[in-house]
Amino acid sequence: MAKITPKNLLKHNLNGKEEKKITLDNLAEMSSTDNVSDAMKNLYKTNGVVEGIKPISSSYKIVGRIRTAITDSGDWGTLIKAIYACNEDEILFVKCSDDTKAVWGEMASTAAKLHGLKGTIICGASRDTNEIIELDYPVFSKITRSNAGFALNEGAIGSDLFINDKIIKTGDVVFADCDGVVVIPQDKVDEVLAEVNNIKKFEDDCFAKIKKGQQLDEILNL
Repeated sequence: MAKITPKNLLKHNLNGKEEKKITLDNLAEMSSTDNVSDAMKNLYKTNGVVEGIKPISSSYKIVGRIRTAITDSGDWGTLIKAIYACNEDEILFVKCSDDTKAVWGEMASTAAKLHGLKGTIICGASRDTNEIIELDYPVFSKITRSNAGFALNEGAIGSDLFINDKIIKTGDVVFADCDGVVVIPQDKVDEVLAEVNNIKKFEDDCFAKIKKGQQLDEILNL
């Protein structure tokens, strides 16, 4: 048994269990996009959600720094170049002109996985769904479809993305899971993580009280 000292006493909760702080490294393991969206709502009155993008498999859950790319839906070649502009463990975040053609598939996923990317998020369309799932490379997109364009390489890599009311930059943090995609501006990461920790502690307290028989409306003072 580990010795409890004044230094580590604060790390233990009332049940004697050591509390593990949520950080960027364990965010996917210990939290969800729901918690992060709530944190941003509490702090900034914005939810951080990029609407309409979902994983091609509900099991996918990724957190990482973004590398941006923008392309016409008829040009998937830009994204092949973007793969090799990424650093290891980055997530390629793509804005397409529309979702009428797929810009990502099995071949791109294979190259991206071998290059060390954590995943690809596309505000547009992807294809080769079964093959990508078998490859176990996380892909998130607005829609899947069969048709694609050409390898033109006429887009841009690293530019700011303007999606609805959001500006998404290379270096921002994205958290994506089965519920959706949430982007944290890079200068807000520490504040958001602190609030996620507060939210998780509040939720844990609520669950403990519910299991002891207290009604949820009483807990929430409704």
